[in-house]
Amino acid sequence: MLSEHSRLIQKFDTCRTAFMLCRVPDKVQPITPNFRDTVHVTNTMVAVHQLLGPERSVFVTTELSPQGVDHDDRRIQLPGDAIVAENVQVSMLVPEVRLCIFGDDERGVPPVQQVIIWGHETHGCILHTADELLTHGVRVAVLVDGCASHVKDMHDTAVLQMSRWDGLMVTTAPSAVMQLTRSDARFVKEIVKILKTFGADWATTQLQPKVAAPHSAEGDGDRAAAADNAVAAPSASAATAAAVAASCTTSA
Repeated sequence: MLSEHSRLIQKFDTCRTAFMLCRVPDKVQPITPNFRDTVHVTNTMVAVHQLLGPERSVFVTTELSPQGVDHDDRRIQLPGDAIVAENVQVSMLVPEVRLCIFGDDERGVPPVQQVIIWGHETHGCILHTADELLTHGVRVAVLVDGCASHVKDMHDTAVLQMSRWDGLMVTTAPSAVMQLTRSDARFVKEIVKILKTFGADWATTQLQPKVAAPHSAEGDGDRAAAADNAVAAPSASAATAAAVAASCTTSA
């Protein structure tokens, strides 16, 4: 049963959860920032869904053209029981998806009480789907590390807008996994493995820091050059992934 007071994602055994991925054709990958991050987040959520089982969760994905997408793409491993629907509107809630989310007593399909959503594009599909879910009383968690828009400002603005909505939380994949499982003894070892894998995979696709070029310490010009060549700080997402990997290693 959902807690009216907790602001976290509800534990897996208190309600039914839907994992929702909004996919776009692979051909848009070159123009979509953080596309590879979505792959890592997706594979992590797939692993969690498979761990929880169909009694506690459902995995849904919509695509602009399912027939044109290679479902055997090694980068994204969809679960065998995934509901795959064609997205012909801005929101993911097409008829096939609505059935899985809102349920149907006559067909024996149970409804979900909370949704974890990510994908592309943040200012389009994610924004509109989240709003529609909220209007139906479904709690929503948006995984910002798995979302992107082809224009970064559009992504940032959409995240800011959604972060102010009641009933919606903005979070990350590692945090969502920990909130959903709450260190349940039944899944601790498996969750540690999932988070370790996520951290390792994430680190392989993050930009490496720039190495400072050798310089002499003579004059203001040299000092300015030294400042320009300072080692770049890693992205927040990369830092988060590193922290998750480190904490999991300690836990293990």
